[in-house]
Amino acid sequence: MKVAFDVSPVKTGHQVRGIGVYTQGLVTEFKKGEWPDIKFEFFQKPASPPPADVIHYPYFDLFFKTLPQKKHSGRVVITIHDVIPMVFPKHFPVGLKGHINLFLQKMALKNADAVICDSQTSKNDIVNKLSYPKEKIHVIYLAPSESFRKIPENELPIIIKKYKLPQKFILYVGDVNWNKNIPNLLQAVKITKVNLVMVGAAITNPYLPETTAIDNLITELDIKNQVTKTGFVKEADLIAIYNAASLTIQSSFYEGFGLPVLESMACGTPVVCSNVASLAEIAGPAIFCDPTNPSDIADKINHVLSLSNKEKDIISQKSIEHAAKFSWHKVAKHTIDVYQKVYKIPGHLPGGL
Repeated sequence: MKVAFDVSPVKTGHQVRGIGVYTQGLVTEFKKGEWPDIKFEFFQKPASPPPADVIHYPYFDLFFKTLPQKKHSGRVVITIHDVIPMVFPKHFPVGLKGHINLFLQKMALKNADAVICDSQTSKNDIVNKLSYPKEKIHVIYLAPSESFRKIPENELPIIIKKYKLPQKFILYVGDVNWNKNIPNLLQAVKITKVNLVMVGAAITNPYLPETTAIDNLITELDIKNQVTKTGFVKEADLIAIYNAASLTIQSSFYEGFGLPVLESMACGTPVVCSNVASLAEIAGPAIFCDPTNPSDIADKINHVLSLSNKEKDIISQKSIEHAAKFSWHKVAKHTIDVYQKVYKIPGHLPGGL
């Protein structure tokens, strides 16, 4: 079986976002050569894939044309990470062009023989919002990179000095979209008086209205001295920052998956996260909070910070064990299972386009 895999996300702005991480994670596993019966070809032009038995597009944009309208003779697999803008449309307004592109994307989606998504939450949303057949959707949980791990404490002062981090802080890693619920997180920071470190490319992007609104709220709440924004950091530094944090906070209103939760756990750092959507599916030993209530977010932060060293060690060990249940080898294996399933659909003519 020949599989053509679209690697364009690792060549674009998606490279440092979840889509890029997902694409690179699969490519790395596929190149290990553990599946001798499958020949992979990696291509960068989504509109013109090479001839193949199975063509995999690893992302689906709701409001931009990312899929070719033409039906291929090879089987088509598409990964849809989430459809959050359709679940909360008033918080993600799109113009006429966006609605036209959504129509075209939905038409192209009809050519897909299977859809892969990151969680049961996303599967339900795809069925409800895109009217895609439930039986053709496969849930495959993501995983943290194997690089995320607990590191010796004597290595942490280097990273603290490099990014001018506080000696004690809680950590947020992610984007600035509405569903990330950053205003309520900042309210909780005000209540707890803790230091917050924020990591992510969008966090320091002055051209995003969401970032401007966050900066204005930080000023309004008078917590400038409590908030450190690093912007994007490379993976090695991110691992050290996770290790240096007292806890990682993901108080989102909604997530399609929530990879920082597992990255943090793999480093042995406790997690406080929302008890909603995919986070409730994957977060295992996390301390759950109500994302709509800043006081509850603050209470859960204080609860973790007040634990004894023994209690923290127990949570740390449980977190590491939970994160270890997720691996990129499993992601790749389950993805190949989907390829093999669609390849065997009656009526398929091997050989590609």
